[in-house]
Amino acid sequence: MLDGGNIKVSGKTRLCSFKSPYSLRPSPTSFLAQMEFAAQIRGEECATAVRSALSGTGTVTIDVDKGSVLVETSLPWLEVHRRIEATGRRAVLTGFGGQSAVAMVDHGNEASNVRGVVRFCTVSSVAGQRGAVVDGTIDGLTPNGSYRLNVHECGDLSQGCSSVGEVYDSCEISTDERGRATVRLVNDRLDVSDLIGRSVVITRADNAGERLSCGIIARSAGIYENYKKICACDGVTIWDERNKSVL
Repeated sequence: MLDGGNIKVSGKTRLCSFKSPYSLRPSPTSFLAQMEFAAQIRGEECATAVRSALSGTGTVTIDVDKGSVLVETSLPWLEVHRRIEATGRRAVLTGFGGQSAVAMVDHGNEASNVRGVVRFCTVSSVAGQRGAVVDGTIDGLTPNGSYRLNVHECGDLSQGCSSVGEVYDSCEISTDERGRATVRLVNDRLDVSDLIGRSVVITRADNAGERLSCGIIARSAGIYENYKKICACDGVTIWDERNKSVL
């Protein structure tokens, strides 16, 4: 629940050290996050094509034998993914940052068809230090519109997006001419370890705050933490799993 310049959570108030409760700083060009992709790279010629496509994005390390592309960049992961696949090679994001979490935002959206993926990773490796990179893409929204990306206090989806509790944190997002919101920012208030089990809710930016879609925040693999070639959930390869993407 929002109260002036503060954020109330479960009857308590989170004091904010900034002018507006919605103030966030965009991810600066000096801040870099690591992301790891599994890519269909067969030989040095393929690796050269991928390096060329990623020129100017940041530091790129390719392991041809493992089919791994490690990128340290300030760009959204979806943009890096798009550039790799523009070379004709399929790619799957397998690791993001250090301590990481992800929400598949595709519940309670029967009427809106709004859906997407939001990822969080720690800014610092220092234990207990707050700050998270928020990186995601939401589709199905009104073109050139304003919305809110809210973290809610719990992940209870038993009644769709109406049972996830009060707002824990909130930021404003905007869409492009296709109705897609691409998010890449640093939120100094968030602690990734404290987000697991909460939920992400996409709402309209007006006072009504209609909840359009939501998803539970779960732990996800960081860099070098995901070596799977077969998906344990259904036995298919990661390339077949790639075709099931929510986006």
